[in-house]
Amino acid sequence: MNHMLWRSVCAAGLLLAGCGTEEPEPTTRVIPAQESVQGRGITDWTESWYHWMFAVPASQSPTLVLEADCATGQSEPVFLVPVYDGAKTYQRSCNIPAGKPVLVPLWVIINDYPCPDSSFEPAPGQSLEAFLTQGAMDYNSLVQNLTVSLDGVEIDPAEHRHTTGLFQFTAERSLIGQLPDACLQGTSQPGVSDGWWLMLTLAPGSHEVHVTGVDPSQEAFDYRYTLVVGR
Repeated sequence: MNHMLWRSVCAAGLLLAGCGTEEPEPTTRVIPAQESVQGRGITDWTESWYHWMFAVPASQSPTLVLEADCATGQSEPVFLVPVYDGAKTYQRSCNIPAGKPVLVPLWVIINDYPCPDSSFEPAPGQSLEAFLTQGAMDYNSLVQNLTVSLDGVEIDPAEHRHTTGLFQFTAERSLIGQLPDACLQGTSQPGVSDGWWLMLTLAPGSHEVHVTGVDPSQEAFDYRYTLVVGR
């Protein structure tokens, strides 16, 4: 499948003033999962997404407040699109600076440790990383009918699954009890993430990422992200 969605008027062959001399506008492209972005692998950027998401206080968190500015607390050279935990169906709009790669979560989870359940422990001889990885991947194996499109063009999500290694993160204390994660400590703790993500470059203008599927609890989800890129 060709994931190159060209938007540049110069690439379209239109002879406009400056086409041969000015810096070309970014084109819309789905970046392959194995490529590096800003010198780092995409799986590494998914860890950065969690570090950012867990650092924003609950009152400002786009994860909890649908109307919150998507860019709240962001300082990375990649734009991190937030999920919203308040509904299974939602539409969200984000304003994105021109030229920034964009990381979009499709369906993602983090399996973290420790938890209130005293039985949530690795089996004898099993490493914590292996335990958390197995739990995350087993849970996500129950996701059904995951679909994603960019500007109406379907993309195979199977090509964009990322599973991290064990990494440390710290959740801002105001998020405890607000996010649906009973294991958040408010101090440094380990976790493993698994899920499906898109890393994109986007031409100036408005774009839509549409995600649908059925979650492990057998509930349908339907997310639309309107991504408006400046010039």
